[in-house]
Amino acid sequence: MRALPVIVGLVLLLGANGGGCSQPGVVGVQTYGSVTGRVLDASTNLPIANALVSVGSIYTASTDGRGGFVLARVPTGQQVVTVRAPAYSTLATTVNIVADQGASIGYARLVPIAMPAGISTLPPPPEPSAAPSASPAPIPTETP
Repeated sequence: MRALPVIVGLVLLLGANGGGCSQPGVVGVQTYGSVTGRVLDASTNLPIANALVSVGSIYTASTDGRGGFVLARVPTGQQVVTVRAPAYSTLATTVNIVADQGASIGYARLVPIAMPAGISTLPPPPEPSAAPSASPAPIPTETP
């Protein structure tokens, strides 16, 4: 049973120097932020539902019916956001994630792989506002 004193000695040694970490004040603490945006077809500006949005292979989300997504708990710092959908080219963009804040990539516009000749991509629509409007748009009425 000579191994037990050696193990106890190693545990005490690691505990005495901050757990073996070269920066004892930073013990496995990671800060996170989030990324939001919308995925659109670049030739029609229509939303692409069920597109895969990812940062690396661990942080992933799928777009909703309006092409919107939220990637929550993304580690802070420079991150590459990749957007993929069947029949579209892949898009990658870099975003800076700040702790406890949201970052937006705006519109991620994917180009169809088999785009008919003579069809060009449309300019992007105006950037979405940060918050939806408080009142719905007025309903047009017919005049007699």
